[in-house]
Amino acid sequence: MVDRFDLGAEMRGWLEEASGLPVPEGGLPLPGRAEAPAVLARLGCEPRDAEELLEIWPDASWPVELWWLMERMYAVVAADLAAGRREWRSWPSQVRVADVRARCAVVFALAAAVPLLERVYDRYGVPEEVRAATLSDVGRHVVKTRQIFGYLGLEIATWVALHFRAGLYELGRLQYEPARLGVQGAVEWPAPERAAELGAELEWGRPVLRLHIAPGGPLDDAAVGASLGRARGFFREHFGADYPVATCTSWLLDPRLAEYLPEGSNIVRFQRRFTLVEGEGAPGEADVFRFVFRSVEVAPERAPRRTTLERALLDHLAAGGTWRVRTGWLRL
Repeated sequence: MVDRFDLGAEMRGWLEEASGLPVPEGGLPLPGRAEAPAVLARLGCEPRDAEELLEIWPDASWPVELWWLMERMYAVVAADLAAGRREWRSWPSQVRVADVRARCAVVFALAAAVPLLERVYDRYGVPEEVRAATLSDVGRHVVKTRQIFGYLGLEIATWVALHFRAGLYELGRLQYEPARLGVQGAVEWPAPERAAELGAELEWGRPVLRLHIAPGGPLDDAAVGASLGRARGFFREHFGADYPVATCTSWLLDPRLAEYLPEGSNIVRFQRRFTLVEGEGAPGEADVFRFVFRSVEVAPERAPRRTTLERALLDHLAAGGTWRVRTGWLRL
């Protein structure tokens, strides 16, 4: 199957591990074509993407290998939810696979897994507004995939699979991933002696919410403040866990942005909320071009200069500068 659909060596290894998981009783519980529009709406799919997904909705004409691929993806979600695994796990990207059915198999597998995730939400009393916002991130990333690659697919299955392990919740403008302090991206957390100076809640191994910014829309300062204001209480109320600190690892925290943007800009206000972890961080140009210019190539000469942010990012590169991914923290 891997060779027939050119799924790649990484997927081969992933499937070998997934092949040992239990087969869902009764087969893959994928909704029928009649129920599909409602499920795709639940996942936040835009009309164009939903229409194309409906055109290729799995049926009896699909090769048995692709049904097995979706079944294995569903089995991984089911096993992770049953075991309560919330940590980051890799899902190989199939975004460059030529066969659109194989490329979108993960979307269909996740559609089948929605009831599993809803049962977890029921158990913890997660409000409908939070469920809907969290699930709709799937559709946003389908849109983002089309913007980058020009066709239907879901590039970062690893990211969206986190939602389906009940490992991420969207509260207004921001998303939160329960974790523990330690290595944040490519930047180490303060050394133990430094963390002790900052407070016990900042020591290695302590609970933390990793903060993520949902794609689309301005980073409105009031919306950011409202989201931060409810985060700690949400997890305390629904999960019985206290997270006094949030961290963010992003190119948006590169302090050199403040040299180009107005003091009152949303991005600068966002930066001012965080205390940066010491160090230089990781190279950030790839993230800048992916998230701002929707490009997998770092190509300043082809990038548009439509907004103040775009011009700032490109002017800094033109002057010989670089952008870095930095980690910052704040108390909730």
